[in-house]
Amino acid sequence: MMLQFPYHRTGFKRHSVLCSRTNETESKSTGGSKTETTHEPPSFLFFADFMGKRTYDSEGNTVGIVYDVAFSLSEIYPKATCLILRAPGFFRHRYSEIPWNRIKKLSPYIELDLPLKMIKFYYQFGGQDLRLRRDILDKQVVDTNNHKVIRVNDIHLLEVDHELRIAHVDVGIRGLVRRLGWQPVVDFLVAGLLPRTTYFKERFISWKFIQPLSLNHKSGALKLTVPEKQLAQIPHSDFREVMSNMDIYQRTAFFRSLTLDLRVQIFRDLDTDTQQKLLEHIDLAEAAYILSRIPADQATDILERLPKSVSEKLLNFMETTQARKLSTLLGYTSDSAGGIMTTEMVTLPHSAKVQDVVQVFQQVPESLEATTFIFLIESDNRLSGMVPARKLLLAKPEDPLTQYALPKTTYVKVKDTLREVAFQMEFHKIPVIPVVNNGKDKILQGVITVDDVLKHLIPIAWKRRAKKPSP
Repeated sequence: MMLQFPYHRTGFKRHSVLCSRTNETESKSTGGSKTETTHEPPSFLFFADFMGKRTYDSEGNTVGIVYDVAFSLSEIYPKATCLILRAPGFFRHRYSEIPWNRIKKLSPYIELDLPLKMIKFYYQFGGQDLRLRRDILDKQVVDTNNHKVIRVNDIHLLEVDHELRIAHVDVGIRGLVRRLGWQPVVDFLVAGLLPRTTYFKERFISWKFIQPLSLNHKSGALKLTVPEKQLAQIPHSDFREVMSNMDIYQRTAFFRSLTLDLRVQIFRDLDTDTQQKLLEHIDLAEAAYILSRIPADQATDILERLPKSVSEKLLNFMETTQARKLSTLLGYTSDSAGGIMTTEMVTLPHSAKVQDVVQVFQQVPESLEATTFIFLIESDNRLSGMVPARKLLLAKPEDPLTQYALPKTTYVKVKDTLREVAFQMEFHKIPVIPVVNNGKDKILQGVITVDDVLKHLIPIAWKRRAKKPSP
């Protein structure tokens, strides 16, 4: 499936003919009747070949040529509802929207069951239905099946029982050649010069894997037609590559069209630059909600990059407890233990038992990274021990957690340098280390994972390597 961001042209609403309404009312007002359905064998055609087809009225007069086709998205394979014709002429083109039930035949030319005098033309036209030329053809789209951005070169249509439906989109080079009108010549040359080429291999993507987006540029609103369950099946990490190929307006519109929970999950996996740009284009309440649902250390990194006035406004929108945590983290320098720690961890009272761990882990969010250790605390939040979670796999439910705690509790202080943190983790061979206020009180402040350390050390290492003179 695909997600597509079209640029809509808006027309005068009072001049716009609504296809869905006209389908029902046109025959009543004119005394016409619907075309009888004949069960003919289905046939395929390309939109590139359909565009520009001459259209005649019921008396054989030329009406115009096919400019676009409107489709309803109410079904899996959209059905044509309206034919947009362009009147003959070279200047100030005029357009007419013909309801699909007034089309008598499609091949070899298009014939209507209306006389020319009953067809009205306007200089502009609107409409909210899907338009192939306006919304799909030659537009950048997101293939969420293969998780990459591509461009549609042509649309494969199916004609069956006098209905026209979208079957596939063509993303191959041959589709572009066909649309430019060069296919007979290019096919002949390629067949003679490059007999083993993949040029003739059709690159179709079924419409059921395509989901267009309708973007209203006046309001910035975007309507997502893909079911959220279907969209949620895409790995969140793949959205980084998908969204990187969109401009900021498309990216913001797409992001805001998702459910709030899905936004949080996707936001967490984006790079910091993309996160910052998104926050600058969404309202403060929404931004504050997202920041309060991601790991605290990640939220702190983002807040540090924003102007101080913006960070303060975001903290004011958050819940008091979460805002206090982030404010505390912002008070530490970025190269200290307090600056890189997260306040999200698994803690239990010193007197807890193994069976208590199961209840706690059932409530732990998936975003929590530091789950390899359970930290034991006294009533005043003083660190008293740390238990490796893997040791509890074969433990008895009634066993006290202190029975499986490490002989010595290793920790760092909030003002310790990044180098000291890395040294302690490497020396004791632990992937997570607790952070306390000082060596005397040992009040637990947060934890640091090995990923947090590497995230800060790797850029420093690359900078030093860049400064090192080459031999």
